[in-house]
Amino acid sequence: MPSARDLQRQINTVKNQSRVFSALQTVSSVKFRKAEARVKRARPYAENVEQMMRDVASSASGDLPLLVGREVNRVAICTLTADRGLAGGFNAQVLRRTVSLRNEKDQNALQVASGRKAVAFFRFRRVELAQVFTGFTDNPTYENAREIGSTLTNLFEDEEADEVYLVYNRFESALNQRSVVKRLLPVAEEDDEEGDDGASYMEYVPDAETVLKRLVPRYVETMVWQALLEGAAGEHGARMTAMKNASDNANDLVRDLTLQMNKARQAQITQEILEIVSGAEALSAG
Repeated sequence: MPSARDLQRQINTVKNQSRVFSALQTVSSVKFRKAEARVKRARPYAENVEQMMRDVASSASGDLPLLVGREVNRVAICTLTADRGLAGGFNAQVLRRTVSLRNEKDQNALQVASGRKAVAFFRFRRVELAQVFTGFTDNPTYENAREIGSTLTNLFEDEEADEVYLVYNRFESALNQRSVVKRLLPVAEEDDEEGDDGASYMEYVPDAETVLKRLVPRYVETMVWQALLEGAAGEHGARMTAMKNASDNANDLVRDLTLQMNKARQAQITQEILEIVSGAEALSAG
């Protein structure tokens, strides 16, 4: 059984760790509130842009690749993770979803990685990365989304990829982030039913195809921007939750160790009393 002194050292160490966890929880809590407000403000705009894109796509005719696609020989996948860990399963679940998508669609898919955790994951598995983006995941800007979006659009337009997918964590609450796969390009939905008449209440000047060509880059940027905001809110929420759990576990461990230390001290005191009594009896007998 460890001595009381050893247990006291362990208690001091765990208390120091608990202070660190508590500080990280506080920082994440402040960042989370800001990120949550940003994502909630941006969602209506992103949803409207996506709906407008679908309306334009349903009105367009012809064989424009950006709309109807082309024969799929290779796909590109962009995975959005965080730059840092200590966020529970936040990064792991989106990476697992990416692996599953690669196995389903194309094991040799062009891989784009945003976030140091994704970069480290794929490099460890010797997956070649077409492009890397890091250093902004906890507080992304629209310029970051524009850079990623431009890369993904160019991969499709240059025919390096025939489909482009985005994999990210959608923020639902501080306790729950859901991994999502979204096909960005071609624009037409994957589950479009044949025979859809493509009726639309809108008229386009010039034609819908021209509008589509101009709208696609902005649409891709907006979808990436929204995904980055979702990821930032989810990251801070997951880290806040993970640090709270870690702090609670550390406090529980301190209580358990304190109980053990008190028992060890009691046993030590009892042993010392027994030794004193035994010594006294020995002197009396002598």
